[in-house]
Amino acid sequence: MAGSVERGFPSGPWVLVLGMHRSGTSALTGALGRLGVGLPAPGDLVTGRYDNPVHYESGALTDLDDAVLGALGGSWSAPPAMPAGWERSSPVLAVTTGAAAAARRAFPGDGPVAWKDPRLCLLLPLWRGLLPAPVVTVLLWREPTAVARSLRARQGFPLSLGLALWERYTREALCALAGHEAYVLRYEDLVGDPRATVAGVAHWLADGRAPVVADDAALAAAAGTVSEGRGATDGAAEVPPVLMEAMATLTRLRGAQATMPACEAAAPPAWMDDAIAQRADYEDLYARYMRYVRWRRRIPVLGRAVRRGR
Repeated sequence: MAGSVERGFPSGPWVLVLGMHRSGTSALTGALGRLGVGLPAPGDLVTGRYDNPVHYESGALTDLDDAVLGALGGSWSAPPAMPAGWERSSPVLAVTTGAAAAARRAFPGDGPVAWKDPRLCLLLPLWRGLLPAPVVTVLLWREPTAVARSLRARQGFPLSLGLALWERYTREALCALAGHEAYVLRYEDLVGDPRATVAGVAHWLADGRAPVVADDAALAAAAGTVSEGRGATDGAAEVPPVLMEAMATLTRLRGAQATMPACEAAAPPAWMDDAIAQRADYEDLYARYMRYVRWRRRIPVLGRAVRRGR
């Protein structure tokens, strides 16, 4: 811990909110802020959209996580393969030299902080080794078809890609949490009964993990934050068996877990890997196209000459 703080990281404790995109992590993080946990500095917040105006995400730390995924050959929407020891690989170490500075931009002061980024599902092993102890983890999950529909509405992703991403993020999170303490909750419970669900997390944190305010007034304010920002809920729909197995595991793990179980996730069907691979191919082609556009804009005279010669 001392070494991490000396390297410039805020002392924490750090409360990491893990969860797949479109799973309600913004609502939960906003609620934690009402309990006295520090949120990213206003000038560092990621700009939201009309349907989610405040993400409570750090721009500096999100950019760093994107850079780590890029160094591994992927992105948030096309997660790379994560071979054993990836967090100690040279490309990742090169990218994370600025980790402490990014953390300080996000959280200029000391004291308990809540950091929410869905990419943490993929990158938790890295950050557990970088951040000062204690690192407290809360895992929030949402029914996969609801997530896939939300990604289709926001990003235009096909449902197959949304389901594949839910599986990859969830599997990586469960494997990274194996053997560690965590608190697991479900989005549908959070929006269905915000007061009781937030109270459960608050009392768990207050039990020696992070100094939060868990009195009636604070819990009412936190629950109000969830109610104001919540979206529609969807009932469980037909999903592939591998996702049903993951949902059953998450349901069994509801609430405080002194030790998360070993990762025993079944291998996903081939079409899920294909969906993510196709997304990666699309992003690669789009990146090449944008490089061409930027190159083309730097030589407008040549462009005019070519057009005149036609």
